[in-house]
Amino acid sequence: MNTNHRITKEEISRELETARTKFHALLDSLSEQDFQKQSLNPGWTNGEILAHMTFGFIIINVLLPMARLWGRLPKGSSKWFARLLNAFIGPFNWMNALGARGQGKVFTRKRIGKIYDRAYFSLLKKVDSIHENEWGHGMYYPTKWDANFDDFMTLEKLFQYPVIHFNFHLNQIARQQEMERNARVEPG
Repeated sequence: MNTNHRITKEEISRELETARTKFHALLDSLSEQDFQKQSLNPGWTNGEILAHMTFGFIIINVLLPMARLWGRLPKGSSKWFARLLNAFIGPFNWMNALGARGQGKVFTRKRIGKIYDRAYFSLLKKVDSIHENEWGHGMYYPTKWDANFDDFMTLEKLFQYPVIHFNFHLNQIARQQEMERNARVEPG
């Protein structure tokens, strides 16, 4: 882990800004019709994927206070909580899919950029609020909920999560757009 946390804050802020730039470029490249089209993620539209990607940034604002609290306690104290959450993988998956579909309706193409930016700017403020001695603190996470969760995640890793999650889903939409462009170019 990087022990120079001024650099960590700068690196994390830079990663968040890169994701924001990609998000807005992608959003600007989608027409309303493209926003409603099926993505490569079965059952989800491009708009629902964008809403889900945005929620990955929003959720860190919710998880951070909990991670800071557990981080002040002995390291293993949050393990039981992660196990409990893992036990509810079925309801979580159902709510995760339902949430993305609902968010896709509420986070319309016209609104989603502003919603994303609010979450982004809130995360930047939170990055700046982390004290030097907190970066190595963390908690155990329900790894069955998301393959991008590590068993134990420090605050540094927690701030990197939304970018990792974003890039995973970005590829689903980008490939969809490439396939559509290639289909238009190919002689048929």
